[in-house]
Amino acid sequence: MTKIETKGVRFRYSGQSEDVLRGVSTVFSGGRVTALLGPNASGKTTLFKLILKVLTPTAGSIHLNGRELNQLSLSELSKIVAWVPQEEEPLFPYTVHEYLMLGRAPHLGFFDVPTGEDERILRRTLAELGISELSCRKTTDLSGGEKRLIFIARALVQQTQVLILDEPTVHLDLRNKARVLQAIRKAAKAGKTVIFSTHDVNEASLVADEVKILNGGRIIAQGDPIKVLTERVLKGIYGMKLVFRKVEKRPIAELAPENFAG
Repeated sequence: MTKIETKGVRFRYSGQSEDVLRGVSTVFSGGRVTALLGPNASGKTTLFKLILKVLTPTAGSIHLNGRELNQLSLSELSKIVAWVPQEEEPLFPYTVHEYLMLGRAPHLGFFDVPTGEDERILRRTLAELGISELSCRKTTDLSGGEKRLIFIARALVQQTQVLILDEPTVHLDLRNKARVLQAIRKAAKAGKTVIFSTHDVNEASLVADEVKILNGGRIIAQGDPIKVLTERVLKGIYGMKLVFRKVEKRPIAELAPENFAG
């Protein structure tokens, strides 16, 4: 199983006076779903972009199965890591089928054409997400929620060892949110290293094997959701009064009514 390890990672955007990430050291393990939780501007997306080699650490290092990330080419990395960004907009009116087949590109040579196996992977993924009926639709004609689902489908079609999703359930209704979260759990069960960011505390609690809370550029808590998602920790981050209950021993947090009094 694939393991990602960050060691003292720091990052500062050009022109800024402070680091966005301030010495992040942590491990993401295979066969587990890890939720990265934290307020806006806490560094979640930046950390993902560092793992994807879109950005380069100002200090520290990132290792993939013990190999430093800067030793891997982007071509090699694309066969190991699939990525679903927060926002994406197809530039051309591909059909959904054509768009998803782009996810197979890392496994094909320059002159190769998709095989029967590629087609089977694509159809199976569409069926698992319950969106087979979208196959012939133009990507430019889809709703925001439908687009979100095909972005996730493309990452699954890529069949990598690592799956990174930046707020994967944004714009989705409850039914489609459940489909995506089920797909995330299934990917981890198959041995993949699955990392997703979210602002939804309860989503992290119910789906993740491990939660890492990033705040102010540092990981301030990490571990089992039952131990990490406590009133003390969450109130310290958001500064709001919360009401806690348990669903199958998992903590569920809700805003207390007194937050809206007066």
